[in-house]
Amino acid sequence: MKEQLFSSLGSINRMHYFLRVLVFIAIPFLVTVLALNFFSHWHHGTHLPLGIFIGLITALIALFAILMQTLKRLNDLGRSPFYSVLLAIPFVNLLLVVFLICLPGKK
Repeated sequence: MKEQLFSSLGSINRMHYFLRVLVFIAIPFLVTVLALNFFSHWHHGTHLPLGIFIGLITALIALFAILMQTLKRLNDLGRSPFYSVLLAIPFVNLLLVVFLICLPGKK
């Protein structure tokens, strides 16, 4: 059975986690840049807030996906899923992601 991308069930290794987090950070950035560029030229920039809104919605979807990947990685390490709450704390979230990338999984 194929693994679901937006599901918290299962486990992933550190390389898959790193690549998925990298993609889920890059996609909202690119979508926001493209949306802001598109809507800044449409009707002389009067629809620029629509570009910001599209960027925010894309970022929220990406945050949800990163949360699901973090839960899978914590499952692979044998840690409690409550550690995923640390993603909400600024700067601690970066340490958590580095921690999850560096530690090898359970066998």
